[in-house]
Amino acid sequence: MKKQIIFLFVLATMALVGFTSCEPFIENKIIARNLAAAEVKINIRGQIHSIAVGETLVLSEFKKGTFEYETIYSVPAGATEFSAEGDVAGEIVMNAGTEVLIVYTSTLTEGAYVVYGSMTTTDDVNRVDPFDDGENP
Repeated sequence: MKKQIIFLFVLATMALVGFTSCEPFIENKIIARNLAAAEVKINIRGQIHSIAVGETLVLSEFKKGTFEYETIYSVPAGATEFSAEGDVAGEIVMNAGTEVLIVYTSTLTEGAYVVYGSMTTTDDVNRVDPFDDGENP
């Protein structure tokens, strides 16, 4: 009887450790906040997502990997010139438990409209990915 209790305790402990430390339960997400003067759209994973002025978009269910993104922006009335600067296009690297924040802001000065993108991530830039086997990113 004592051996059965020990066996059940060991089995329960292994199951508890196994289920609480599994990678599939770690969530990656992108949060995009539009503080610009006009609508912004983000093109990622083959889909275009609109973000109205003052709104925030949350995209989740990203697996580990590198994702390309592009920003499409509207120009407000009165703008005669327009441009974009900063993190408005490029790649986003997602590791286990990565959260990315992209904030869009803008200026309109003498008819020149500029959209700025600023991206930050929760990943430590010096962090070594424990799941990276060196061959399959």
